Amino acid sequence: MDSAIVLKVLERERALLQEFMYLSQDQVLFMEDRNVEAMSLFEHRADLMIELTAIDATLDTWINQIRTDPAVTPEMMYELRTVSDEIVSMANHIIEIDEQIHACLDVLKERARTKLQEIEPGV
Repeated sequence: MDSAIVLKVLERERALLQEFMYLSQDQVLFMEDRNVEAMSLFEHRADLMIELTAIDATLDTWINQIRTDPAVTPEMMYELRTVSDEIVSMANHIIEIDEQIHACLDVLKERARTKLQEIEPGV
């Protein structure tokens, strides 16, 4: 396995995660404003997640192959680790954003439930 290809794919994964993170941040803002565009962001995020999942499965195999490859230089391993660390950091940030989204959804559901009970007291 060519380590340069692995690095390119890792960089692609990082770029996708960065886009995913920006969409997530926008989604929080739209949801707080009760903007309908938030739903289209869910769809776009789902598409990105499909691509990220496919890349991740491939990368796992490739990374396991190059770990023991003596042709991979320490410099290349350092680059691979650096990009991988950035990916993990972005993924953790996305998890934090998703927790905000879930909290916002919970608030919206509670508001809707309260309004429904005001309209139909027996519900």
